[in-house]
Amino acid sequence: MAAVMPDVIGGNAGRAREQMGAGTDMAFEDASGRGRQVGDPAEWRICASRPGPNQRITDYPVVFDVVMTSENCEDTAAK
Repeated sequence: MAAVMPDVIGGNAGRAREQMGAGTDMAFEDASGRGRQVGDPAEWRICASRPGPNQRITDYPVVFDVVMTSENCEDTAAK
């Protein structure tokens, strides 16, 4: 049975990590374009995910594009 990506856009990356479970291969990437390391996902907000919300997860790692909780996703550099 294939897993389905939950809709975690706008949510806290630390909570999303807990929701996905420890056995899920996940990566957190700085969506600002500055290449910052995501040390503690709880300090970051999710702007996008790959795969997108409600899509089947067919490839790992699941990738979350994130910004610090004090920042807005709208301020991120265009990819």
